Amino acid sequence: MALISLMIAIPLIGAIITFLTRTRQQARAIALISSGISLIISLFLLSRFSSSISAPQFLESTQWIASLGVNLKFGVDGIGLPLVLLSNIVIPLTVVFAWGETKQANQFYGLILLEQVGVLGVFTSLDFFVFYIFWEIVLIPMYFLISLWGGPRKDYSAIKFFIYTHVASLVMLLAIFTLYFMAPPVDPFTGQRTFDMFYLLNSYQIIASPILKDAIFLALLFGFIVKMPAVPFHTWLPDAHVEAPTAGSVILAALLLKMGGYGLFRIILPILPFSGSPGKLITLMAIIAILSILWGTFLALAQRDLKKMVAYSSISHMGYVMLGAAALIPLSVSGAMFQMFSHGLITCVLFMSCGVIQHSAGTRIIGNLGGIAKHMPKLAFLMMAGFLASLGLPAMSGFVAEFLVLVNSYITLPTFVILALFGIVFTAGYHLWAMQRAVFGTYNEKLGHIHDGAGYEIAAMAILVLLIIFFGLNPSPVLNMMTTNANQLVALAAGLKGVIT
Repeated sequence: MALISLMIAIPLIGAIITFLTRTRQQARAIALISSGISLIISLFLLSRFSSSISAPQFLESTQWIASLGVNLKFGVDGIGLPLVLLSNIVIPLTVVFAWGETKQANQFYGLILLEQVGVLGVFTSLDFFVFYIFWEIVLIPMYFLISLWGGPRKDYSAIKFFIYTHVASLVMLLAIFTLYFMAPPVDPFTGQRTFDMFYLLNSYQIIASPILKDAIFLALLFGFIVKMPAVPFHTWLPDAHVEAPTAGSVILAALLLKMGGYGLFRIILPILPFSGSPGKLITLMAIIAILSILWGTFLALAQRDLKKMVAYSSISHMGYVMLGAAALIPLSVSGAMFQMFSHGLITCVLFMSCGVIQHSAGTRIIGNLGGIAKHMPKLAFLMMAGFLASLGLPAMSGFVAEFLVLVNSYITLPTFVILALFGIVFTAGYHLWAMQRAVFGTYNEKLGHIHDGAGYEIAAMAILVLLIIFFGLNPSPVLNMMTTNANQLVALAAGLKGVIT
């Protein structure tokens, strides 16, 4: 049974039906049902998935454009399945959190479902052409979510988001087509070529020119680090987050950023050992990682807007993903993968907290808040849990991820890890300082009468906090499958240990 295709098709069908609905109740019900069915399918895949196998499972392949060698080929392994599961958790909970949306509800929920279609396609596609189509699909609904439901500078932020990410995607597309034409035909008699992802990645190593190899590598890397985003290509993210509606911010941080990290493990690490100058490229990745960790941390510390602070913290936390990948140690790589999964859950809580505060208090400026726990006790509890998870409190998923990355990356990148430790200290600083000023202390009477989050908002956040604690205490359901693929990736790069500096 083509379960993966079904998992992608259901939210697509749901989106079409949602766009055609006439009432808010119909739109949100269809969005929740269709996204929930995709979640059920992903849980079924998880129950049948073998964590000891690194090869893609549940493979599907259907010929699409025969003349170009394009196939609708899908599959999941320990790299993709955790992100599929994350996507199918985040989207239904986002629908629940945004249950009270009234403005053009059918379009709002339909765009959310289209985002689900896009990210699921990215995390399951094993054909480069199809992968790129899904990669671009996610830009369109996010652009409209920002431009139609965003804040005062929504048009500027939406255009900036689209330009940055689309230009990076075009650079990545050039690298994909270069691989396509440099790879030998699958059929030498007919000259038939293929966009099969594994075939093209394996063909990368037979390219004779080291300069061309590095050019392809850097073009692919550029496409992924802009999406993550990494410093210095990060400036689109804070603007997009600040102006986006809460649901848009949640999906952007929890899922779209993970597409860049996914590219590191699916595409960058497999070809790294065969690049023209792997040692220099590893060092470059480590430098970008540290810049992202430290620069994101210091900028978060300086923010007055609570939502902008969380946006910069995402840049910092995604830096640990690249650091773990660059270290090329099995547990650092699996820790980096787990960091993506963990951050996806945690950042949902943080952005949802910002949304509830904005709706109730009418402001996100930290200095204008204060003592809101008195009137918003449920929100304060869940927000505090999210902040503690983000700063890496033990027994929460953030601790597991960062511990694995830092401890194991020290083996090959000790200097970079020592620098990253400063980021840990300041991360705790800006989280606790923001909580002290915004949530605790004397209540700011200028806020008037504020109320706690709605029941559906609190429910969505509570489920996420429970998942953060569950995976903090028992990470093995997703970490085991990640470790299998991490071992395979590091085995490919076994000869590089001597060139890592």
